[in-house]
Amino acid sequence: MTYELRANQLVGAGGVGAIVDIGDESFVVGDITRWSRPDQQIIIPRMERRLRRDLLKPPANQKGSRGDVLLSRFPGSLFCNRAQCRRIVTNWNEATSGNPGGKPLCPSCGTEGSLVPMRFVAACKAGHLNDVPWKRWVTHSKESCPSRLKLLIGTGGTGGLESLVIKCVDCGANRDLSQIVTKDSMKAIGAKCFGTHPWRYDDASSCPEPLEVLQRGATNLYYPVTASALSLEVIEKDEAGQEDIRERDDFKFVLSMVEDANLDGNFVPPHIKNMVSKLAEKSGIPFEKVLEMIRTGSSAEESSAGDAGDWNETEVLREEWSFLKSSAAADFRASDLVCAESDLPRFRGQCPFDRVLLLHRLREVRAFLGYRRIDPSGELVTPEAGRPFSGGRPWLPAVEVFGEGIFLSFSKEWMENWERSVAEHPQEVERIATLERTRQKENFWFLPNVTARYIALHTFAHSLMRQLVFESGYSSSALRERIYAGPDMAGVLLYTADGDSEGSLGGLVRQGQPNRLGDTIRLSLDKAVWCSADPVCSETAGQGLGGFNRAACHACSLVPETSCATANTLLDRGFMLGRNGMPGLLSALL
Repeated sequence: MTYELRANQLVGAGGVGAIVDIGDESFVVGDITRWSRPDQQIIIPRMERRLRRDLLKPPANQKGSRGDVLLSRFPGSLFCNRAQCRRIVTNWNEATSGNPGGKPLCPSCGTEGSLVPMRFVAACKAGHLNDVPWKRWVTHSKESCPSRLKLLIGTGGTGGLESLVIKCVDCGANRDLSQIVTKDSMKAIGAKCFGTHPWRYDDASSCPEPLEVLQRGATNLYYPVTASALSLEVIEKDEAGQEDIRERDDFKFVLSMVEDANLDGNFVPPHIKNMVSKLAEKSGIPFEKVLEMIRTGSSAEESSAGDAGDWNETEVLREEWSFLKSSAAADFRASDLVCAESDLPRFRGQCPFDRVLLLHRLREVRAFLGYRRIDPSGELVTPEAGRPFSGGRPWLPAVEVFGEGIFLSFSKEWMENWERSVAEHPQEVERIATLERTRQKENFWFLPNVTARYIALHTFAHSLMRQLVFESGYSSSALRERIYAGPDMAGVLLYTADGDSEGSLGGLVRQGQPNRLGDTIRLSLDKAVWCSADPVCSETAGQGLGGFNRAACHACSLVPETSCATANTLLDRGFMLGRNGMPGLLSALL
């Protein structure tokens, strides 16, 4: 049978290892070694060099050809949807005997009863998926019981999991599901992980990780890991030039000359300096950049396939920030990027920003690096799931999307003055330090360093996004953010990069015009002052994933998961608007 999936799904929440529901059927997406190899490559040198992979669009149905992505039916445990039956089938041959190649049918009811997937699955932190051993869950009264099971629904009065009962029709043994999702439920019945994936039962191995039972749609069952970068032609040309120079014989000769030399200090031997100067002159790359490439080591190491999870988000954002703040960005036109500087909005004669850029066109590339289960800091399962590629250069599934955006850069003076005022409040400083210690201790690798600057910028980005939804015509899930926060960075980029969305009320660029942007920002701040869940929201610390939020909830600050750079964490209206005598980053605009 064939089914259709969107390319964007395969590079995100519906990627390798994800459970996807299609109608009343459930499947898991197989690893990319089982896909038909795509032939459409996405060119963005700085991502390809860092990831050490080709970036290919997922296989797509085209005229005269079909793109194949392997889907495996999962879970394998199904039950009849007829209320009079509710038979549980764990044998796949039984499920397909009545309709070979089609939807599974109940062996007892025939065409009158379809088999639908059980709600629960078993997973481990190593990324494996297993069926729940339902026959073990019920303690049978006979040692040789055939264990024909059925699911009884609504037997309890509470409507919770205790009202769902697994019953053996042969011996009468039964057990409800009230304890099924407890941490040690599988250990208690002696169930262990098979150490494999649903699409690869041929290479099962022992896995030391304990099994945990989760619902198929649980958010912690699947954490996709992606990399994202804007296509900036100036940087891409520079990256391409660097790749070219690494292949030159004279570059390799210089590398061989400095293997035993110490270039860690400022001193560069004259003969090395002379050779580097000649390389820089021939390639058109600045001397300092060529010298940096020499210091970093061998081109062979740079271009070889490595860990696809080796991705430095901070470095990528810093490159984008450098360009967006440059004079070239004030009026830039290229195939993938068109941007122009706009006048600054005024707020009672003052302005926290030192630059507003309107990006009329931008290109974003997103690559799928793998996934984790249960623990967002757990083991990364790569898209090939540990299997070697059969032929060709290793690759990652990726998509490119085009859109528009607004870039806002905060004045250095404004930001530093505010940070000094925060430093005068020891309680807030200690809270930031505590969150950073938690981030490191719990290994929340996907979160940036916790700083007051990041939290304030991130909260502002969410507030502005929520307001732009009402004024730009884009849906909330179509907007995305990029947060530039660091010792020398303070800005946000709000943009749309969703091929299926169109602005119907003028789009983001129109809302970024000076006569509109100021009003939009004021409205976003006014709405953030009071949350419908206040005072509970504003006074509750430890909200959200890992307890990283304060004064931020669905009613005032959260956005769709696909729109946020950090899974709706590191948000606090207090840092944006002020709290207990501490001024907020933007409280002067109210």
